[in-house]
Amino acid sequence: MIDILIRGASVIDGSGAPPFAADIGIRGARIAFVGRDVDARAVEEIDAAGSLLTPGLIDPHSHSDWSILGNRDALSTVHQGVTTEIVGNCGVTYAPIAEGDEETARRALAAFGYEGEVRWHSFAELLNVVHSGGTAQNLAWFVGHTGLRRAAEREGGDFVGTMERHLHEALEAGALGFSSGLEYGAGRNAETSELEALARVAGRYGAMYASHIRNRDAALAEAVEEFFRVVHAGELRAQLSHLNVRHGTGAAEGAWVNAVSRLERERRAGVDVLADMTPYPDGIGLAAGLLPDWLLSEGEKSAADALRHAEVRTRVRADSDRYWRFVHRGQWDRVRLAVSPATPEWEGLTFPEIAAINGTDEWDAYFDVMAASGGDLGAVQFMGTLFEPDHVAEAVSHDRFLLGVDGFTSRHDGVLGARTPHPLFFHGYQHFLSHHALRAGTLSLENAVHKMTGAVAAHFGLRDRGRVAAGAFADVVLWDRELLRETDTFVVPERYATAARHVWVNGTPVVSHGTRTVHRPGTRLERTDAL
Repeated sequence: MIDILIRGASVIDGSGAPPFAADIGIRGARIAFVGRDVDARAVEEIDAAGSLLTPGLIDPHSHSDWSILGNRDALSTVHQGVTTEIVGNCGVTYAPIAEGDEETARRALAAFGYEGEVRWHSFAELLNVVHSGGTAQNLAWFVGHTGLRRAAEREGGDFVGTMERHLHEALEAGALGFSSGLEYGAGRNAETSELEALARVAGRYGAMYASHIRNRDAALAEAVEEFFRVVHAGELRAQLSHLNVRHGTGAAEGAWVNAVSRLERERRAGVDVLADMTPYPDGIGLAAGLLPDWLLSEGEKSAADALRHAEVRTRVRADSDRYWRFVHRGQWDRVRLAVSPATPEWEGLTFPEIAAINGTDEWDAYFDVMAASGGDLGAVQFMGTLFEPDHVAEAVSHDRFLLGVDGFTSRHDGVLGARTPHPLFFHGYQHFLSHHALRAGTLSLENAVHKMTGAVAAHFGLRDRGRVAAGAFADVVLWDRELLRETDTFVVPERYATAARHVWVNGTPVVSHGTRTVHRPGTRLERTDAL
């Protein structure tokens, strides 16, 4: 007797192979068999004729560690068939935290719906807080370089040595490795040598390095070179996060093609490295990334206070050619305010709209938002139109690119609902399947599934995940094929995504007949060797 028997599904198994018809048996947390078993008996039997069955989707580049404490049920993501997320990306994790930084972290997490206190300091303590309360999906964690750096600055003493100690502790707690975000915040001030020192620590554990590199515009080649310097320092497996080029920012002709060629050369030389791409021309960003180091050097509250002064604003206007460089070129119409704890009434509006309401120009509207934020300046987020559709399609279809959303799990109600009025959060994963695979033909459906399941699990060392195979963990999705094809994934749905009719995580249903269950069967996935 097995627990669940799924009869007659069309199976895309995550390997990249074409679909095939099969029955799927689930016993406990694992898949018992894949094939035909006319005599099988089960506690629950599901007729899947005409339906599509895949492994649960795995996001290789997620920020759901920011919102999971405010959304343990992962409503926006599990309804899209997401069963595992790689979190802790772009260097920004809320651990380790030095004594005295608890309130800063609490305010930042409150912007993502967390109503509790911050009583943890080490990375291991954060993991315990998250996973002792249960999660709908599995999570595999990077520790962020910005977190390591901030803790070391606050603690004083041997700066690099303190970062190394915190990284060692996080790796002992099972972190996949460490991530960096070198285009903004504390990561922008990082020396390559300190990243290389951390890489050598990670290398002793067989860990990974993931990076939001220092520049994806005019200096893309130099940023990719730095990335591989760090990778080679520790002989690490690596993920080159969202390797894309923002249009209208000064990137040289062929810069992206040359960067991908460099990745290919490194792979041929034996480096286990891949990249990832997002589903839409739109993406999220940190608003403080536009601000210069001289303004941020005394801390976020000091920077916010300084932005109340006209002479500081004038100087920043002239010194803003960084991060989203199209803003420096006057293209504010490409930017919406996504998260702003101090001015929530403007969230979801473009900066021309905010400026009209505010009676100012766009730069002063931006400065007003940042000045009002005070110590929460680092929590302010943008949503921007970043890429040309052809560039998105080119990267999505490339063999060396996994498919990730670069967002976080959300919900329709509460703080998160008010701050995520964009289809990225509610349809981003399904957009790869519905739009790119089934409608636009950017890539085949089986290849899209592979790049969101089996390929991710293999690269990140998630053992027995990402495949529909006997013995694998039963992270499984049963899709309504017509809903998958027909859903308009360019709009925010009134309800949660509906094409994933049944979703199981570790053999337990988290979505049943299109409705979220009460279960939180997700687990913490620790580092293993690459598969």
